[in-house]
Order: sequence, then structure tokens, then C-alpha cells
Amino acid sequence: MFEKKLTAEIAVEGMHCNHCKAKVEAALKAAKGVKKCEVSLENASASVVYAEGRTTPEEIAAAVTAAGFNANVK
Repeated sequence: MFEKKLTAEIAVEGMHCNHCKAKVEAALKAAKGVKKCEVSLENASASVVYAEGRTTPEEIAAAVTAAGFNANVK
């Protein structure tokens, strides 16, 4: 079955090093419906490709928050 893929931009506060970046990436990859993610330490953000109907940008941001970072949908 074909899943429509959408992109969400998430602002992430609290990343200070590559370990923090890796922790955010791991949280995103473990989140339901996430297909691909790119985390930028420099821009304090994440670009996330997700399956429509399986998750929402708000749920994705909540997964990052649960990992210990402040996250909001841009």
C-alpha cells in the first residue's frame, strides 16, 4: 500500500554536541511513522520525512522532547 510522505521541520533546543545530535536522531528514528530524518546541530533543527496518517509533526516533536530536548514544530 502506498503511503504519502510528508516533511516536517522541528526546532530543537538544547543540542550542544554531536552526542546530543545522535540522541535526537535516535529518538526520531524510533518514532512511529518516521521514514527519514536529518538533524542539524548548527541550525538547531531537524527535517523529518514521515508517513501521513501514521504520525503528526506534534507527535514527532514530542518524541524529541521525551529524549530530553525542547522541540517545537516550525
